[in-house]
Amino acid sequence: MAQKGTPGWMRGVEIIAGVILLIIAVYFLFTPDFAVTLVRTLLAIGLIVLGVALAVRGATSEILSAAGKILNVILGIIVLALGAYSLIYPNLGNALLILILAVALLLSAIGRIAFGGFAMEGMPSWVRSVSILIGVIVLILAIAVIIWPTVIGEALIALVMALIFALFGIQLIISGAGSRSG
Repeated sequence: MAQKGTPGWMRGVEIIAGVILLIIAVYFLFTPDFAVTLVRTLLAIGLIVLGVALAVRGATSEILSAAGKILNVILGIIVLALGAYSLIYPNLGNALLILILAVALLLSAIGRIAFGGFAMEGMPSWVRSVSILIGVIVLILAIAVIIWPTVIGEALIALVMALIFALFGIQLIISGAGSRSG
């Protein structure tokens, strides 16, 4: 019985796509503005879609109460406006993106510190200590993002995007090179 595998052309496409993603990852590291622009645009589009969905659900839902409908429509309009303004006014979009990053880092730091401080019995003390240490490091990073949003915040966004693209690129290259020919 013949073994099935990935066609050679598909393996080539995976490898080429992986190399392109690695090039984009390096580009993000040297031009953080491009990475921030990409994430800001995706965030704005997501907010616009979410805003429309909330407004439509509020206007057409048969299971929501009158207050729920009104709340959904109002929230939808606010989210839609935020998305539109993020596209129209890039500085507002960048500020919103960095604010979301800072809040996420703060919540993550608080969670790590709380986990380390209130972990269940039987948890090794070194695990709790490491959790607290990581929480403090992330808290310092969150404060740095709040104090220097355009320097630290944008650089962190670019670094995370570069890491994501690099990991996907490496995965595609490995997948393309490691697949059986079919």
